[in-house]
Amino acid sequence: MKVLVAEPVIAGESVLFRWTQSEPNPYQAKNEFSFRYEGIDLGAFSPLLFYEIFLGLQLKVFGAYRRPVEVIFPRPVPWRSAAYWRAFHDADLVTIAPLADAASYSPWIKGSSRLPRPRKAAVFFGAGRDSTATTCLLSEIFGPEEVLLVQFVIPVRPVPDQTERLERRQDELMLRPARERLGVATRFVWTDYLAQMHVGHYATRPHAEFFTLGALPLLLAWGVSLATFCIEWTAYPAFRNEHGRLRFRSPKSRPEILATQSAHYRRVLGAELRVTNLNMLMSTLTTFRLLQERYPPTLEQIVMCTQGDVGQRWCYRCNNCAWYALYCLHFGVLDLRFDYDRLFRDAPYFRKVAAYAATGVELSHFGNAPPPPSLGLEVFSVFFHVVAGVDVRLVADRLGAEAYANLMVMKALFGNRTYPSTAMMPTKAIDLLGHPAARQIAALVSQHAAAADDLPGPFANADAVYDFGLRMPVRKELSCPGD
Repeated sequence: MKVLVAEPVIAGESVLFRWTQSEPNPYQAKNEFSFRYEGIDLGAFSPLLFYEIFLGLQLKVFGAYRRPVEVIFPRPVPWRSAAYWRAFHDADLVTIAPLADAASYSPWIKGSSRLPRPRKAAVFFGAGRDSTATTCLLSEIFGPEEVLLVQFVIPVRPVPDQTERLERRQDELMLRPARERLGVATRFVWTDYLAQMHVGHYATRPHAEFFTLGALPLLLAWGVSLATFCIEWTAYPAFRNEHGRLRFRSPKSRPEILATQSAHYRRVLGAELRVTNLNMLMSTLTTFRLLQERYPPTLEQIVMCTQGDVGQRWCYRCNNCAWYALYCLHFGVLDLRFDYDRLFRDAPYFRKVAAYAATGVELSHFGNAPPPPSLGLEVFSVFFHVVAGVDVRLVADRLGAEAYANLMVMKALFGNRTYPSTAMMPTKAIDLLGHPAARQIAALVSQHAAAADDLPGPFANADAVYDFGLRMPVRKELSCPGD
């Protein structure tokens, strides 16, 4: 297959990527996608920077064809950028042409167009418990004036007014409260990239690079030196196969890969930008406890729900709303503005549990019933531990008969054993992250969570290995001597 990439179309804050291909595209509705960066004049950037973004996002898609794909650009692409993103996405059957002899380039057309005062840290902000906790920690370390929140407006379907509704909701419930109460700066990035992806092709979607690469013009313009997303350590187990070899979950967002991405930005763009995941020091239990004990006002502003309408903090139907209620009751927090009766009575999450109980499922020898796949759980230990700690007495007088019954069924099925390790901080992750901010954050987190070099377990996912002293091997094409 042959892919012809067009010149990016720049219009103020926006860039449009287009291409043609010799065969139909089974993965995307259109051979195009766009980004828009709040307050950034994209005319200051070299077209090569946008080719960088295109490579980092699209090579995963082109690699999914599993046959030779030739990608042709309108001008030469630095060979090191092409080599890095091919290796990053294991797109070995994709060739890129023409290639420039130069291995590096300036992302700017002339000199530098950074804003007058750079920021030390940027957080990819979702306004939930994890990103809010990380924002508060970095603000405490560096000062809120040094923290920039970057939030993506990402419609997942090509519905005409969805982008506007998402932006209004996110600004009203998430970014404006963060600016006013936390004193940090905020900026939007808009993109229709995921809206162009066909349903059923999740494997071709980008992972953390969607943010750490997709926001690159904004991060460069703000002079950010540290950019972090927020995924907890429980999402990074390793598993041993029958030959004893380790398989690492979420490999593209692990510190080993992020270190190569940071090195790539340094040696190709000349940008001292470190991308990382500082939340690897914490679990969701840790972040909620941090908010409760260290930053209690933030509990009134976190918005874990992503399905609510404009002005609606909670939809009372999605899994995130269910988790918010469970975390509150686990930690003895009663949110007087939250309708617990409506949630436990009507939310599909709890109706699925009630239906599952009606099948006659029995408890395992570990004390809990195995959760049904319909709950979409990857980390059973956290789920069991949270449910076991739910204090029903805290909310009993607010629940009707059906809601109370649904909650008690969940407790009976999944709340019979605790997993204290899920509330601990793995100290080996400090060295794995390899950034001074990780050590500073660990010092603050340790005031609220027990720390351990080796997490004692047990874990409900019995074959999971949580040892952050282990290093995941990376392809040699992703790094070079001295990185």
